[in-house]
Amino acid sequence: MNLRFLALCGLVSAVVLGSGCDSGRQAPGKTTVQVANAAAGFPSLAFTREQETSNQAALQFKDAQSFVYDADTYDFYVEEPTLARENPGRTWTFARTLEEKIHYTFVLTEAAGEVVPVVMTSPDPPVTNAQVLALHAATDLPAFDLYLERAGVGIAGATPRSTLNAGEQLAPTTLPSGDYELFVTAAGNPADVWLTSTAFTLVDGSSSTFVVVDQKGLGTARINVLALLQGTSTVLLDRNAPAQLRVINGAPDKLPRDVAVDSQFSPPLFSATAFAVQSPYAQTPVGTYKLNVTPPGNPGVLEIDTTTTGGVGQQTTMLFSSASGTLLPAYAADDGRRFNRVGTIRFMNAASQFLAVNFTLTFPDGDPLASLPVATLFTPGISSYTPLQPGEYDLYLLEGVNFTTLKGPTRINVAAGGIYSVLAIDGPDTATADAIFLDDPL
Repeated sequence: MNLRFLALCGLVSAVVLGSGCDSGRQAPGKTTVQVANAAAGFPSLAFTREQETSNQAALQFKDAQSFVYDADTYDFYVEEPTLARENPGRTWTFARTLEEKIHYTFVLTEAAGEVVPVVMTSPDPPVTNAQVLALHAATDLPAFDLYLERAGVGIAGATPRSTLNAGEQLAPTTLPSGDYELFVTAAGNPADVWLTSTAFTLVDGSSSTFVVVDQKGLGTARINVLALLQGTSTVLLDRNAPAQLRVINGAPDKLPRDVAVDSQFSPPLFSATAFAVQSPYAQTPVGTYKLNVTPPGNPGVLEIDTTTTGGVGQQTTMLFSSASGTLLPAYAADDGRRFNRVGTIRFMNAASQFLAVNFTLTFPDGDPLASLPVATLFTPGISSYTPLQPGEYDLYLLEGVNFTTLKGPTRINVAAGGIYSVLAIDGPDTATADAIFLDDPL
């Protein structure tokens, strides 16, 4: 609702009793606003217009959402997730006058741990061509050259559309409609290619915005491009970014294992992988391939012979466990981002002698039965990442059905920016489990 109109309506009503304030008044013009989250240092951000929760959008990194607003002046708010009652999340605010027939893109960038909104504007696109804009939102990276070329042509001999320093924009530019590819290279050096996209289509009468974001450890690519194409959002990946895999041996006999791709055992991808140790990353095919696990030097005994898929630019962890001789795999995509004010923790279960394990965190000396589990996992299983405020916690491993204590309390200390993994394994007897800490020390 236009607040200034309400105030005017009250004033007129006081002078002219009984007159209809809406009489003859035209409805305010409309405008579109796209909001994009390019801030890799936060688990998520919430965007709100005028502190109206009905207008709030929760945006993960590289998410975008569109809104239609009346042309007017508004205050906009960006909030990080609440860390704790005594340590609330921060809020950033900015004001903007929105005009009809102007399209807006609010890009939530990040600098020195703070959210910095960047406002991009464009007029209505031409009818017979496509309109494009771009932003260098990777504030910690140097200048780059941006190319938009017809699909299949490449950039040999081409002139960049723009050279952009951090925070700079490519102003609205008109291009013929058709299929294009986007390239990002180091400024002045077309041989240093940071990203080569797959083909996408620019349509007559459309406006598209390309936001170059820093991955900050999310996968193998240095950058991605958040593309707002014809009102929808997609992420343009570097089609040349490799896939990588690391493995964790959770076999209950605790003996080493070989891990191979497509039965290539000379040498295997990982040789004699030790129990409960996280391997380094190794490059794997992009696309579908076979993954094999055997006792060391014995490729004739396939304990795992399964099909999996390597994603472009994706880093993946595979945990294998269950019964020796008939092992089972579990996969999860990895996220190497270190957040500004929180740590992240992930749980893995290789404790095969229990149906499931509940991973429970309490504040020091808390009651584990009074807290909901952070994760409940069968064997093998890998949870998603959970953000945690910095500080001390007690970790409990509880049996998945009757909640008897298998391990704990174990005091852990979470730091801002930390990345932690907890691996549950069978304990020294059939009534207990144990916990192995991976990634950063806890």
